[in-house]
Amino acid sequence: MRNRRISRRDFLIATSGVTGALVLGGMAYLSATRPTTPGTIMTSTIASTVPETSVHSTTSYGKLDPREPGNFSNRLRLPTSSNGIFGIIRSPSSVSIHTRPRLLDLAETVKKLWVYEEILNEAPTINPIIMLRRGENFKASFRNEIPRETIIHWHGLTVDWRNDGHPYYAIDHGGSYEYEFTVNNRGGTYWYHPHPHPAAEQIYKGLASFFIIEDSDEDALRQSLDLTLGKTDIPLLIQDKRFEQGDQLTYDPNPMERLMGFLGDTVLVNLTLKPYLDVDTRYYRFRILNGSTARICKLAFVKNEKRLPFHIIGVDGGLLEKPELVDEVFIAPAERVDAVLDLRSLSQGDIVFLKSLGFDPMHMEMMMGSVMNHVETGSKLLEGEDFFLLKLIVRNKVAYDGEIPQKLSIIEPINTTNATERAIHLSSSMGAQMMQWLINGHTFNMDSYPIQLKRDTVEIWKIINMPQSMPHPTHIHGYQFQVLNRINSPPEINRLRTDNRGRIPTDLGWKDTMLIWPGETVKIAIDFTTRFAGDQKYLFHCHNLEHQDNGMMINLKVT
Repeated sequence: MRNRRISRRDFLIATSGVTGALVLGGMAYLSATRPTTPGTIMTSTIASTVPETSVHSTTSYGKLDPREPGNFSNRLRLPTSSNGIFGIIRSPSSVSIHTRPRLLDLAETVKKLWVYEEILNEAPTINPIIMLRRGENFKASFRNEIPRETIIHWHGLTVDWRNDGHPYYAIDHGGSYEYEFTVNNRGGTYWYHPHPHPAAEQIYKGLASFFIIEDSDEDALRQSLDLTLGKTDIPLLIQDKRFEQGDQLTYDPNPMERLMGFLGDTVLVNLTLKPYLDVDTRYYRFRILNGSTARICKLAFVKNEKRLPFHIIGVDGGLLEKPELVDEVFIAPAERVDAVLDLRSLSQGDIVFLKSLGFDPMHMEMMMGSVMNHVETGSKLLEGEDFFLLKLIVRNKVAYDGEIPQKLSIIEPINTTNATERAIHLSSSMGAQMMQWLINGHTFNMDSYPIQLKRDTVEIWKIINMPQSMPHPTHIHGYQFQVLNRINSPPEINRLRTDNRGRIPTDLGWKDTMLIWPGETVKIAIDFTTRFAGDQKYLFHCHNLEHQDNGMMINLKVT
């Protein structure tokens, strides 16, 4: 087992504090042209020198509107592989989002984001994609350089609570924190992000990236499909943002948005506005992560408004047992979906869009009807509206003989013979100021542990979302779980079900985050076998981050 240290000095959060230039044709785009190796870090580079420009507020939102398929002319930012060990040499960085003004009538602007920054080959890199093999040791130093206290959560990874990123360990501006743990999870697509309390603003402003784990199942899939990360195996981080007057990134939720969730009206993929990707006639793997604070997406690949079938091969905790053929999939904040799209039948010049389809968002559905679905917010893009995410342009017809394996991995069901059942109620109450979201009647208290359980036991959690509610993407720290059944699901979920237990394709693998709709009850099995000494203190919360910040989070103690 190798000891891989990703930073000789610091792995830091940097806040963008200088003005910079716009992306011209994709200076942030780098293709991975060689196979990745264990223990590497995938990075997306930015310009090392940037001239100052003025900021204007004359942008036409219509040309940025993701509901319009035009102007998808920015090359998608993609990672490149590296075997280097990084050292930090500076903290401020500039991140260009908007593209050439001649295409979008935009002034040359740079949006101020908070990003994780490293130095690769003497160039600044942002939000590196960490890539390790199962069984390797991960070690990192972290320095906080944003004007908030913060800590990093390694989302989906099985680590002890000191490494997990509990807000108890949040550090102040200028503080440092050391991480070291063994990567015990299956191969799959995980991620990392801040987890102080509150946390929404920090993730919204750009602090998020992938943590990819390799194992023998992943090796076999890569060989069968001839995949290369950053070239034909594409990580996609979806985030919605809001820009005041078209120029300034803003996060200022009003009271209703603190209750419902803060929705942006401009959508970025890999920090790229209206991106495109050149593709060939072959299979592509897309590792899709919803990194938004609140927006749910219903994803599909469409060509001339006709949906193309694709295979779901993996979810939060790695590969499924077999590929599931679908033409749409819901993905809530913090969820991951690994999708394989077959482009072999297309012709040169064909265009396919990754799109979020329209759906009923079910916001307080049974309490106030459609009134809450159309509440006044600062966003021009309501949840449930359809919009475009990524344009795929077929450039070349190629010879290709890859095939999706019909056996992707083995998923052993959790043995629930002696499991105890625990009811978890997702509800709300009216406080002195406004309504609050609750878990079993509790809001977050750093020193309170509403859920206490014994290590090395199995529990079945029956999670009940009240009808007068919203969809809640619930996440547990420290453990993966398996979905046993769904009861009383809404029609849009029922029609996706794959078995008589009401499960949908994304329920068929290991999960750490799941979307529970108003009025729905979902049973999950969790094996609390724990490899770490002493009491472990984790979190269970809603990953609608405004709900989380509003108190929809509780501690659980494993003793």
